[in-house]
Amino acid sequence: MSAVVANGLSAPSTAMDLIRDGISTGRFPPNSQLPRETELAVALGVSRSALREAIRALELVGVLRSKHGSGTFVTSLDPQELLRGLDYSKDLLNVESAVELGEFRRVIEPAACAMAAERATAEHKAQIRSLFEAMQLVDDPVEYARLDPRFHEAIVRASGNSVLLAVSSAFTLGTAWRTMWHAVTRDSIPERTRQQHETLVVAIEVGDRDLAFATALAHIAGAQTWIAQAVTSEATGEPRRL
Repeated sequence: MSAVVANGLSAPSTAMDLIRDGISTGRFPPNSQLPRETELAVALGVSRSALREAIRALELVGVLRSKHGSGTFVTSLDPQELLRGLDYSKDLLNVESAVELGEFRRVIEPAACAMAAERATAEHKAQIRSLFEAMQLVDDPVEYARLDPRFHEAIVRASGNSVLLAVSSAFTLGTAWRTMWHAVTRDSIPERTRQQHETLVVAIEVGDRDLAFATALAHIAGAQTWIAQAVTSEATGEPRRL
């Protein structure tokens, strides 16, 4: 059983807090190497076993990274590193969560698309256009659904906001959303979806922030409605309506 310290926290939890405090105060800056295990355990006043558990936990949440033969390092502490832990849970969300994920996308993604219209570089635009054209050639709904997250992720990446990219990649582009999207497009790819994708690409290419926002809002709202209908149909046994 782990030792418990005076403040009621386990020794590994205490070690985690001490390392975090060291990072936040600049003692262990981003990309720096931590002292050797023996030295760090003494400096923090914890056992080596507690320190090892703390390091393993902080690796999972993107704070530390161990390199075999080199030691343990603080990560860059960029949002995508610190929010990396969200990726571990995205595929565990159940199908019903897709409805709430649709609501989340409806709030977040139009703003990201508007920012992409303002900030996208030539390279971003080329990647978005390339993914769109690849999707236009696809008639298989399953393959289209596989490319769709890559298309939307490329747009969010073009927003230049690493927090938006990390959160969107973790939550809105995972298994729960794809499963529900397959459910509503298992027979065909809605033409409205293709048209909205095209409008979104053009809005970003010409830098039209308002058009990008409005198109993304309509696009996500439509997908949210289809998914909600699919969930209702599954529950009531009624046929799906698109």
